[in-house]
Amino acid sequence: MAKNKDSKTVNRTGTFDMDKMQITAEDKTGIQTYDVKALLQDFDGEQISFTLASDFKPSHVVEE
Repeated sequence: MAKNKDSKTVNRTGTFDMDKMQITAEDKTGIQTYDVKALLQDFDGEQISFTLASDFKPSHVVEE
């Protein structure tokens, strides 16, 4: 038997500034700034799945 499931998803793509906890993105309407803490507050107390993605060189890889 299938389970009924409601979900809430937030997807923001841009440059992350950890000190300000903001994501800044530029699109055809201009520059948009998103408050990461405010986005996360919508999920406070909920069971969540958290995924981050970026193309970068990991700092934990030891060069040989």
